[in-house]
Amino acid sequence: MNRPLALHLKAALLCALVAIVLALPLLWVPVLLPAWQGWRPPVVSPVAEAILAVIMALAVAWCVVDIPRRGLKVLIWLATLWLLGGGIWLAGLYGYPASSLVPLTAAGLAGAVALGFSFTPAGSRRARWQSLVGGRVSPEFLRSRIDERHLEDGPRSEVLAVAEVLWPGHADGDHAAWQGLAGLSERAARHFQRTGGYLERCDGEGALIAFGMWGQPSETREVVGSLWQWVREAGGCASLTRGECLAGVGQFPGGARWTVGGLPLRRARRMASAARGYAARVLVEESLAAEVAEGWRSRRLAWCEFDGDRVLLHEITGPAEGEAKEERAGQWDSGWDAFWAGQWAEAENAFAALAREQDDAAARVFALRSAAARRTAGQS
Repeated sequence: MNRPLALHLKAALLCALVAIVLALPLLWVPVLLPAWQGWRPPVVSPVAEAILAVIMALAVAWCVVDIPRRGLKVLIWLATLWLLGGGIWLAGLYGYPASSLVPLTAAGLAGAVALGFSFTPAGSRRARWQSLVGGRVSPEFLRSRIDERHLEDGPRSEVLAVAEVLWPGHADGDHAAWQGLAGLSERAARHFQRTGGYLERCDGEGALIAFGMWGQPSETREVVGSLWQWVREAGGCASLTRGECLAGVGQFPGGARWTVGGLPLRRARRMASAARGYAARVLVEESLAAEVAEGWRSRRLAWCEFDGDRVLLHEITGPAEGEAKEERAGQWDSGWDAFWAGQWAEAENAFAALAREQDDAAARVFALRSAAARRTAGQS
C-alpha cells in the first residue's frame, strides 16, 4: 500500500472511531433520561442501530478524507446525512420504526472530524502539493491535476518536453541586467504556466521549464509557440527537447519539493548554450522541427554531439508564410551546406549577403566564423 493511501486510511479510521465513541452512548439516553422517552422513537434493535452507526461513520469519514475537492467533500457529507435521515423516516412509514439519532450523529461527527482533518497540511492534497511545487505551476493547473497517486515517494518515468530559456544580456553590462532579473523571472513563470509548464529551475542565467507533468498533454506546436512569443517579447534565446525524464519528490536542504531529472535536461542546457553561441532564438531537435513543419519555419543550424549521438539542431525562425521566406531559406541552405563542407569563401559570401539584406544575426555569426576559418586555412 502506498504511503498517501495508508495515511488517509488511518485518518478515516481515527475520525470514524471518534464519531462512534461519541455517538454510541446516545443509545442509553432513554434509560438515563426518562423524560426523553417521548422524543426518541422506539428502536427495532439497538444492535442494528449501532451497526448502522458504525458503517455510516466509517463510510462518511473515508469519503470526506479521500475526496480531493473540498466542495465535493461537504456535498457528499450533507447528502449522506439527508439520505440516511430520509431512509430511516421512510422505513418508519412502512412499519419499521427506528431512531435516526445515533446513525445521524455518528455520520455527522465523522464527517465533521474528517473535514477538519482535510483542512490540515497533512490531510489536504492542495496543501501537500503547494508545499512541494510552490508557485512553480499556476493555481488553476494545480487544482485540475491534484491526484494523490503523484505524491508517491518513488520517482516515476515520464516523457516530457524540456525547455531551457536564457535571459537576454544588457548593453550596460551584468549589473544593469541584474536589476530587471526579478521581474523577468516572474514574467517567465506566469507566461509558461499558461501552457502547463513547470518551473524546475530559475537563476541568474535563465530558467528550465518542463511541459507534460502529471500526465498533462504537451503539444509541440503549443510549446514552440510559447517559446517563440517569449523570446520575441523578452529577448534572449531558448531551446526545446523531448525525452524520458524522472520526476518525483526529492529531499533537499531546504525541504522536500517536486523535481525533474534526466538526460533531456542536460541536453536542453547544451542546446541553449549553442543557441546563444549562434545568435539563434528558438532551437529544437530535427525530429521536433519536423513535428511543427506545417505551422513553423525552421532552418538547419548546427551539428551537436550528445552522449555519442550526432544530432542536427534546427532554429525556429517564425510562422510559416510567404514565398520571399522560401527564397531566403534557399540562400541559407546553400551557405549552410558550404560551411559544413569546408567551402569557407562560398559560405562567407552567402551568409554575409543574408546578414546585410535581412539583418540576420545568426547569418552574421556564420559569416564571421567562415571568414576566420578561411584565414586560418590560408595561413596553413
